[in-house]
Amino acid sequence: MKGMSKFAGGMIGLITGGVAGAFLGLVIGGTFLGGFDIHEKTGMEGYELAAYVGAGIGLIAGAGIGVWMAGKRATRT
Repeated sequence: MKGMSKFAGGMIGLITGGVAGAFLGLVIGGTFLGGFDIHEKTGMEGYELAAYVGAGIGLIAGAGIGVWMAGKRATRT
């Protein structure tokens, strides 16, 4: 078996996706949600909420993409 295992690909994708998703959430949240009064209703600032949501989406998407890419490379010889 050549290439990395699916577990290693999933872990790398999980970490990378979480960091990238949180960063994009901060950028989008700071840009578009800064003017709304979300703090009064949720207790969180808009950029903070967007960072958490972005990190969650990035974790799921990154892990899936990492497993897919590791499996794709393992089958190719």
